[in-house]
Amino acid sequence: MTRRGLRFGLLGTPVLYGGEPAGGVPGRHGDTPVLPVTSPKLRTLLAVLLLDAGRVVSVEVLKDALWGGAPPVSALPSLHNHVARLRRLLDEPGRLLTVPTGYVLRVDDGELDVQVFDAHVAAARTARAEGDWERVRRECRAALGLWRGSPLGGPAPEVGGYALARRLEEARLLLHEWRYDAELALGDDGLADLVPELSALAAEHPLREAYHRQLMLALHRTGRQAEALVVHRDLRARLADELGVEPGRPVREAHVEVLRGSGTRDGSSRWVRPAQLPPAPAPFIGRADVRESIARALSGTDAAGAVVVSGTAGVGKSALALHVAHGLQERFSGGQLHLNLRGTEPGSTPLTVEEALASLLRDLGVPSEDVPQHRDAASALLRSLLAPTRTLLVLDDAASAAQVRPLLPAGPGCGVVVTSRSPLTALDGAARFPLRPLSDEESAALLRAASGRDGITARHPLVALTGRLPLALRVVAARLAARRALTPDDLAGQLASADSRLDLLDYDDLGVRRSLDAAFDALTASERRSDQDGALVLRLIGALGLPFCDAPSLARLTGVDEARAEAALERLADVALLEETAYGRFEPYDLVRDYARERAAEPCAHSPAGCHFASA
Repeated sequence: MTRRGLRFGLLGTPVLYGGEPAGGVPGRHGDTPVLPVTSPKLRTLLAVLLLDAGRVVSVEVLKDALWGGAPPVSALPSLHNHVARLRRLLDEPGRLLTVPTGYVLRVDDGELDVQVFDAHVAAARTARAEGDWERVRRECRAALGLWRGSPLGGPAPEVGGYALARRLEEARLLLHEWRYDAELALGDDGLADLVPELSALAAEHPLREAYHRQLMLALHRTGRQAEALVVHRDLRARLADELGVEPGRPVREAHVEVLRGSGTRDGSSRWVRPAQLPPAPAPFIGRADVRESIARALSGTDAAGAVVVSGTAGVGKSALALHVAHGLQERFSGGQLHLNLRGTEPGSTPLTVEEALASLLRDLGVPSEDVPQHRDAASALLRSLLAPTRTLLVLDDAASAAQVRPLLPAGPGCGVVVTSRSPLTALDGAARFPLRPLSDEESAALLRAASGRDGITARHPLVALTGRLPLALRVVAARLAARRALTPDDLAGQLASADSRLDLLDYDDLGVRRSLDAAFDALTASERRSDQDGALVLRLIGALGLPFCDAPSLARLTGVDEARAEAALERLADVALLEETAYGRFEPYDLVRDYARERAAEPCAHSPAGCHFASA
């Protein structure tokens, strides 16, 4: 059915086709001349007659439509005049007939654009069911080309036609979906041109998943994978916030395609970088030897295990891991996944293995309902997805080896960087890199770079007062950067004279005390005897100001056997609150001493000086 037979138009402001307006040149719609109906009353009359084309429309209905239910006394002769004017515009005897109760507008097949539109929709539906994407595209384009605006020009209440307008609007949206599906299936060179159109449709219909799915695929297949992932992230968040639902299966499947890089026009398979790494803290100072060693451990031909970066709170484990990971993007062409395991995050509990597996699988495109409930099955699926790829996993703030072990890929192409207070010695095959505080020179360099104060040297008191911990150094640098009138010497004096340095080593979202709180609170909340003993030992060290401790001395102080005392000390070392500087000799880190004194001053069920461990 072609446009040449068109006579009437309702896909926009009501118009006539194929005539010459009095004293002027008609507008054009495609290759068919358009005769605008300029009088509002005539447009309303034409619309009402077309809505019931071929059927009698009563005089009363027409009067209500023209005058909104309150016709004037002269309504009937006025209606006759409008009908006469419309007949002149139609310029075809027998087209608009008068019957005893009203009027009939004769409309033959193919003369009304709505009829032609519906025919194209039906043809497109059939072609889609048959998989004939070229015909789908052709029919959709033809149908959408008839569209001139809101159906009936946005019908007034007295005109009616709301059901028709809604149906046509929904059909138009569906045609756009089918057309873009056809464009994506055919994969012509014009995919990049679809992005602005789909972006506008997705913005106009923020909860219509089809347009977001198609936008994701168009972006992905034109090399804009990162933007495609952003579209999915935003859609998922919007659906969760506004409707409390996850995206449907078509969107999830598109997300998998974007992640895996499949669906390219040439049929090749490419794994798209997840690129989940947060930015690494800057500036980054020191650790050059460790960075190179970690990079070598991850870049070897048989690098199938994990790298564990461990150390006390604030020593810079996460910063180092991120710097290394960002530097290995070319090595890991599969991309980078990042997951915070929340082992020592203040105010939260560590992720369970099931939660961690589900998060990683969803990030790899597995629909939530398809994530296996059983831990072993989920772990096996994760290994299967990662096996053919070269992907780097950064697992930040692990609580234990048991939390990490089911997350490890088995293929030789992947790498894993784990950060933890503990060295995770139970994690087989891992290369371990324990971190100590920075050197004096590195500490001064970090202070200068982060604060913009050039005069800070390795001998400045701020270096020692921060314990050379990168977190404490960044807090001090942030204070200096925020207050230009505050000199490094003034700040050093404040730190030296404070009852607790930790009060001044807290700024914005950076805080040494908060990091230490998480470790200590986990010990006190634990049901394990060694954890509870460790918390009490730390109080004891703070109360007595012990520069170091060993199991025999601790046993004499507390009245417990040496084995139990040694287990408590080892547990404190495992969570990086103490450092074993020689066999059996444990020393608190500099700022941990201040923290231990704070904890010792708090009410305790046991006397600090004669602290006895909890009952067995």
